[in-house]
Amino acid sequence: MRLAIINTGLGIVMLAGCTTTAGGGEASLVADVKQLVTTSYQCQDVLGREPHYSAIESSETILKALGRSPDEADRTVRGWLKGLIASPKQPSDLDRKTCKDTLLKQAEKVRIAFEARKTKG
Repeated sequence: MRLAIINTGLGIVMLAGCTTTAGGGEASLVADVKQLVTTSYQCQDVLGREPHYSAIESSETILKALGRSPDEADRTVRGWLKGLIASPKQPSDLDRKTCKDTLLKQAEKVRIAFEARKTKG
């Protein structure tokens, strides 16, 4: 299942490689991407680091596709991670099944939102 989650993240990266225009729904998409990073952080203990790294890469790629510079995308995701590390949401918070289900649902939600933005642009 670890590979399925990694592949889901890679699918997000491939989708984010397309250009898109700014407009309505961007804040919602960014919030969804941030939640994907949050959940992947919480799931590190039970799923390993690969899904977390994939979520980080996907998030940065999507932020760049939304018009952020590479440095700004990196700073944004690092800021989210610093906040997580300082928060009570720690890697052991979720069990394996919950992690798998939640990550797959969130990745699909991000993919759908990104595709919708892409077709509008």
